[in-house]
Amino acid sequence: MANFEKLSMSQELLSHPSLRVVSSMMGLSKQLQYVTTGSPVKIKKLNYNGDAISHLQRVIDAEGKELGAAVKACRVRSVEIGNVELDACVSADKQFVALQLLQFSDYLYHPISKVAFYEGEQAQLVASILE
Repeated sequence: MANFEKLSMSQELLSHPSLRVVSSMMGLSKQLQYVTTGSPVKIKKLNYNGDAISHLQRVIDAEGKELGAAVKACRVRSVEIGNVELDACVSADKQFVALQLLQFSDYLYHPISKVAFYEGEQAQLVASILE
């Protein structure tokens, strides 16, 4: 499992009011927790081909009622190795999701989108494209 502290969006995650860091094993292990429900937050790193950028970017940029249409139109499949990575933080109960899109260049993944946060019904909707 990926470490949330190594994500490009780690600062945004740590400053988000709906998340807290929970230590276990005498501080040796840290995990994010969604405060509202107490659900642990897991990290997903999904890879895509370059043609998926516009679909995923549309979801990240969508606001309000546009989100449902963007998710419905997002017909992309992850691949084993791709030049686009979607970092996703998803609570176990799917009531919280954070997304950031990155692209591979110069031997590293660089952020190409803002960090988008979703809670409640919107989070469940966005989580449906991450499976």
